[in-house]
Amino acid sequence: MKETSKIYILPKQMELAVLFSGLSAKYTVQEGSTLVSSLCYLDTFDWLLYDKGFICLRQGESVYVLTDFAGEFRTQADGPVLKKVFPQDFAGGVLGEKLCSVAGIRALLPQAEITRQSQPFQIVNRDQKIVLSGSLEWNQLLIPDGDAIDFGGSLRIQGVRGYDKILALVADLVQSHGVKPGYSEERFLRLALAAKGRRPLEYRSQFSIILDPAESVVQAAQKIFLQLLVGMERNTSGIIEDIDSEFLHDFRVALRRTRSLLGSMKNRVPAADVGRFQQGLQKIGLVTGPLRDLDVYLLEKNRYHSLLPEGLQEGLSVFFKDLARQRVKELQRLKKAFHSKGFQQLLTQWRRYVEDSLISSASAAGHTPCKKVAVKAIRKRLQGIMKDGALIGPQSPDIDLHQLRIQAKKLRYLLEFYRSLFPEPAMDSLVKSLKKLQDNLGSFNDLSVQQRMLAQYQNELAGGEQNKVIQVAAALGGLITHLHEEQVAVRQKFDQTFAQFTLVENRNLLDLLS
Repeated sequence: MKETSKIYILPKQMELAVLFSGLSAKYTVQEGSTLVSSLCYLDTFDWLLYDKGFICLRQGESVYVLTDFAGEFRTQADGPVLKKVFPQDFAGGVLGEKLCSVAGIRALLPQAEITRQSQPFQIVNRDQKIVLSGSLEWNQLLIPDGDAIDFGGSLRIQGVRGYDKILALVADLVQSHGVKPGYSEERFLRLALAAKGRRPLEYRSQFSIILDPAESVVQAAQKIFLQLLVGMERNTSGIIEDIDSEFLHDFRVALRRTRSLLGSMKNRVPAADVGRFQQGLQKIGLVTGPLRDLDVYLLEKNRYHSLLPEGLQEGLSVFFKDLARQRVKELQRLKKAFHSKGFQQLLTQWRRYVEDSLISSASAAGHTPCKKVAVKAIRKRLQGIMKDGALIGPQSPDIDLHQLRIQAKKLRYLLEFYRSLFPEPAMDSLVKSLKKLQDNLGSFNDLSVQQRMLAQYQNELAGGEQNKVIQVAAALGGLITHLHEEQVAVRQKFDQTFAQFTLVENRNLLDLLS
């Protein structure tokens, strides 16, 4: 199939007359009026779109375009006129489906804005038939009280069926001026961000760090603690502004990772220091927990509704309205806690301790090479999971699976902290199989917690209009039944999931922990 369109990068502003000089006299270039529009690049806080090779733009107020880095995929649709939008705001259509598959429940936030001048044009032959069309674009970043910064531009040409020769001729003319083909939207985004001292992927939810195998375990811990602290600090404003629920989720994950690593340092740094900061971090976990719990239930709203027949929908709607009201109160309580002097002092003291005192306060055990510590810790945790998991049978109490889930989570943290110290293929295999086990155990625990919460809410129903109480109770009863059936199915899959995990680990354990 012949190429019908081409895109060229313009490093400097050029006129159509210059680009098309040398064009045969039998062709005429007809220039349209220049259009000026604002262009806003959108992405999630953790750059999920960019990480997958996509660029999302809002043209003007309500036209949204999604394209990939190569310009091979492109779709657009009208959307809401809002500062922040969600993939779910684009119900149906290719744009909505792609945004949901990549960005999930995260808000799409403005990352950079530029001004684009677009000059459309057509090339006609002597019969006044259009044989080629396109546009000449130029981009600028407008600085308040300053000069505009030029970011270069693009030349887009679109061929017309039956006129392949003119497309090839124009392409040769353009390239004779030193202009090279290429799709440049990702380049413009990077330039616009760089002008503001930023870069793509400057924050990512996934934890990653490079450690030196020979550095001490306390030196490694210092690096990890500081990266986790930065993660908590960067997510705080998003929690307070209530941008999306993942800010609090990422904050709490960083908090749990910090507490897990800190707990492993109790024999390497003064116990009093470990205890003091563990207590403070635990308080933050307790104050952030209720809001996160409500977020989890509210995110399940559509799924819960889909589980019940239409006759029980109204009662469930009443339940979720109540949860939404509770969330407003919990968010205000959390904001107050985050703005409190105690919260600010704790994070300040923690940073100061990690930067200035952690290494100097370490005992002799704290100077052990981090890889030696990692090998021992991972082997011990892995062997514990294999032993305890093998003892779980059909009649084992739920608490056994809950405890195994906690062990798996602690192993996952160890692998995240020390991943760079081991061969990548072995770590990939281990993490992949562990994740499957965690998914099974996590689903089982979540379903158990959800049933208890719903049952408690059901038992506390009292007062109010009797019909409403009956409707809500009936809806929750039906929902609990469905969740119990799901939990039974998840439990039945445990044996197979654990067996697969054990097989993979038996094959890779020696190489990994050498």
